Amino acid sequence: MDLREYVDVLRRRWRFVVVCVLLGLAAAVAVTALMPRTYTAKAQLFIATTDNDSANAYAGGLFTQQRVKSYTQVTNSPAVLGGVIDKLDLNTTPEQLAKKISAQAPLDTTLVDIKVQDRSATRAQAIADETAAQFTRYIGSIEKASADDPALVKASVVGNPDPPTAPSSPRPALNVAIGLLGGIVVGATGAVLRNSLDPTVRSAGDARRRLDVPTLGALPKPARRRADTGHGNGGVRRDEALSQLRTRLRLPRDDMPSSLLVSSALHGEGRTDTAIGLAASVARTGRRVVLVEGDLRRPRLAATLGLREGPGLTDVITGGAALSHALQPWEAGQLRVLPSGTPPPDPTALLSSRYLGQLLRALEAEADLVVLDSPPVLPFADAAIFAGETEAALIVVRLGRTKYDQVHRAIENLSSVGARVLGAVVTAAPPDRSTGPHPRHAPQQHRAPEPADRAAPAADGVRAPAGRSR
Repeated sequence: MDLREYVDVLRRRWRFVVVCVLLGLAAAVAVTALMPRTYTAKAQLFIATTDNDSANAYAGGLFTQQRVKSYTQVTNSPAVLGGVIDKLDLNTTPEQLAKKISAQAPLDTTLVDIKVQDRSATRAQAIADETAAQFTRYIGSIEKASADDPALVKASVVGNPDPPTAPSSPRPALNVAIGLLGGIVVGATGAVLRNSLDPTVRSAGDARRRLDVPTLGALPKPARRRADTGHGNGGVRRDEALSQLRTRLRLPRDDMPSSLLVSSALHGEGRTDTAIGLAASVARTGRRVVLVEGDLRRPRLAATLGLREGPGLTDVITGGAALSHALQPWEAGQLRVLPSGTPPPDPTALLSSRYLGQLLRALEAEADLVVLDSPPVLPFADAAIFAGETEAALIVVRLGRTKYDQVHRAIENLSSVGARVLGAVVTAAPPDRSTGPHPRHAPQQHRAPEPADRAAPAADGVRAPAGRSR
């Protein structure tokens, strides 16, 4: 995935990211509210030698700089803290008090900084001051050659700071920043992880990356249906998306297939709307187009277009009606439609007849393009039968419903009968994402061998021997 695809994932799953950010902020606020207020008091000591000879001042300075590193460890010694506890009458032990006290010596100085943390600002400052006082006495006692000799160094308390006025912990700004950053990291990581593990197709970009065929277009959901015009299948955005799909079907040979199967893995994925929209879009360019309703089990194309009841595909195959009588004009005669016809008792057996191929050859002879709206691939064998008789096929994928494994199985089923699967068409795409794929995703996969030469029987002569070799 490149940066643009990551941004696309975050845009689609922004609600999840926002929830994680809000949870992170809520956790930060809760921790800040529940954490006890802690105050940090300070005391500072200055360490110097007791030698008044200025000639030895430099050597004494180096001596004290070396000694202060050890003095920071003496600050938490039981000898010092025991005196602090006795003086302030604290109800604690030297070990417990040592956890509240820290000491450090700034680099290249003879200073010792003492810090004390406590829930009470006054008590913290009192402990810091008394620790400094006890430290000066203790250093004076241990830095003697003998009991009667003067101490080599002396420690003096520098300044007398007031008790802290604001707590040093918790730090609301820091906690909120950590919660915000943590929420963003968890939300972004979770969104990408959920997207990679999601079995459902969520975007045209995901379809391009994870399907075995190119994504030729992304169609927004039709706004409404009207029987008298193809524009009713969507607005301007849908018409533009259909025009782009129509253009990509001519690539890479600049030659649109003569017959095209439009199918899907399962029902309810926008297959019929796609077939109608594509057929109408091609017909508006001046080409002769025939739209065939191949779903004999759940036909709805004729009802969608508002066609009259009459003979159709099944009647022509069985010889009950002539092809010219079954075809119905639609959209001011630019497009002709062959409805499904009389429902057969066994659609698979009827479609397995050799007359289906002859019928499609006759339609191809009369039209520049035959668009066949077939039933879904996975539930029935009908789509595979149609795919064996058409020149190319499209797989319709509905965002938010179709699963990747279903599309893969549908493509495998079509490819097993030698179908040339041009690619996938995404439906129910957001309007602003319906611009389709980059040209580098033009159809270049799943091509079966080119069809053999075929005869061109008359419109009514569908039983003429003109099959397609496969």
